[in-house]
Amino acid sequence: MKPEDQDRAGRSERARRSAQTPRAPRPPVDHSRGDSVMTIPEWCELNRFSAATGHRIIRRGDGPPTVQLSTRRIGIRVSDNRAWQNARLRDSA
Repeated sequence: MKPEDQDRAGRSERARRSAQTPRAPRPPVDHSRGDSVMTIPEWCELNRFSAATGHRIIRRGDGPPTVQLSTRRIGIRVSDNRAWQNARLRDSA
């Protein structure tokens, strides 16, 4: 790429357009269907903890089973999350 094709930050015209194009919000996950898969950020948001906490739970092996979506991406089925939550219920004191 020629230097005159880049802006001061070194981005190409295509990269500048991409950065300026707003992305449409993704539809929320349908939690009534047990076979739908949530991303880790969606799972963390649903369970109301931070992404760091979610990754720590999964890394320790204390979370629900994960689904390998691609070589670098995992997800969690809604039904597995529900079972994980139910297994963590405590008796009321």
